[in-house]
Amino acid sequence: MREFFLPPDTEIAPVTGAREFVPVPLAKLCGYFLWLGTTGFGGPIALAGYMQRDLVERRRWVSREDYLEGLALAQLAPGPLAAQLAIYLGYLRGGTLGASLVGLAFVGPSFLMVLAIAAAYVRYGGLPWMQPAFYGIGAGRRGHHRTVGVEAGTHGPA
Repeated sequence: MREFFLPPDTEIAPVTGAREFVPVPLAKLCGYFLWLGTTGFGGPIALAGYMQRDLVERRRWVSREDYLEGLALAQLAPGPLAAQLAIYLGYLRGGTLGASLVGLAFVGPSFLMVLAIAAAYVRYGGLPWMQPAFYGIGAGRRGHHRTVGVEAGTHGPA
């Protein structure tokens, strides 16, 4: 069953006994990270989980060993875990250029969204509906984090 949150051109690799690696062009990997950076929600652990599910288990674009190595390195380094993991996976496919393109594709949408929200807040911050809208976003975020925590607790470690 195709899930609603996958991009329309998603090719889910068939499940076989062997967990072979499927090579992917850098442009397609960048497209995935542009999609995840635009629609992904839930913080770094949730985004890393989406990467594992999509890139390792479903599409097999990344080997489990490469994913786990990248996750370990991202956890060791200070900074945003999900972005560092994405950049590492881009580096594996395209070297420095791949890391740079994947990093821009993954972080760029969030950066543009924050700019748009900041501009709206500066422009319309004094309007009566603006403050409750920001409070609602915060409440939705907290509810989502609780849901992710419950799911993580019921499914166990990856």
